[in-house]
Amino acid sequence: MNRFKKYLKLGFPFSLALITYLLTLVFKNNPDLTEKWYSTGIYPQIAYPLSSFSALFPFSLDDTFYVLLTTFFVIGLILVSVKQIRLTSFTIRLLQTIALLYSAFYFLWGFNYFRQPAHLRMQIEKSEPNTENFAEVFKLVAEYTNKAYTSWQDQDTLNFQPILEPSINELQTFLPVEYPGGMRRIKNISFSNFFAKATILGYYGPFFNEAHINKHLSVWDKPVVTAHEMCHQLGITSEAEANFYAWLITTNSENKFANYCGWLYSLGFFIYQSKDIFSKEDLMSMIKPEVINDYRSRHKHWHKLRNKTIDKTASKVNDVYLKSNNVKKGIDDYNGMVQLIIDFYLSEHKEIIF
Repeated sequence: MNRFKKYLKLGFPFSLALITYLLTLVFKNNPDLTEKWYSTGIYPQIAYPLSSFSALFPFSLDDTFYVLLTTFFVIGLILVSVKQIRLTSFTIRLLQTIALLYSAFYFLWGFNYFRQPAHLRMQIEKSEPNTENFAEVFKLVAEYTNKAYTSWQDQDTLNFQPILEPSINELQTFLPVEYPGGMRRIKNISFSNFFAKATILGYYGPFFNEAHINKHLSVWDKPVVTAHEMCHQLGITSEAEANFYAWLITTNSENKFANYCGWLYSLGFFIYQSKDIFSKEDLMSMIKPEVINDYRSRHKHWHKLRNKTIDKTASKVNDVYLKSNNVKKGIDDYNGMVQLIIDFYLSEHKEIIF
């Protein structure tokens, strides 16, 4: 009996990881099942208590968790090197830990990678890329950005999480999301300096349902990145969808600065994709000088903080991570927000924003 318990304890993490892997295969091939049973069923029941618990702490539990894991790993290596523990025992413990982390990641949040796409959930028809539609919506986005312009003065100290909550609640039915309630607390990334060098504006911690933002965010990024990471808390895994949802939430907000930042953020993506459509002179004529100044100031802000080597390495790691989790475009998925905005504009739901 004791031997059985020993083997059961030894093999449990690996058995759980195997079950988790098999579930990823099932969910990957059945997005409707994922949506019904996990994303709108099990996940909200997990996320609510997790976010409420993590909100009790002013610091990041996920960051602390990662530091502890790294510390134990280093201590283990030291003990192996001085022959205080056997390499075999250390390797088994390491593999067990990896297996448990793998399983926890998917059960706590990761299965959302296999849910229905945004177009289907929001009942928006997916159109083929079209230059005419792009140009029409681009001009409209530029126009709305110009109209929404407001000064950034006295905005950099605001906590936008409570400001954006009413907008999320209002859009809950359309988005749709099943986790509008609960306690949420936006936290600064513990290692913001390093993350800024990699131009990482925020990240979601799946183990404690925590939304993180970089404390070095430009004043124009803060509302949108806050909304983006909150969307990950709501079970949105696609970066394109999180960007699109963040745009909807901020531009629907009654806070004028959040509204402006949402439009400015989307304008940046449209400008990036308009290189072969509009000339520099065309862009300058469509966008008011104050908006151009803010756009350039935001770019300069990140250019000063960026470390080219760290940024490229982080991008490659993120690309591999996204592609391994059913995001076929990898980091290029972020740019998918533009097509979502175009399809939204072409839909019957455009009156929500336009």
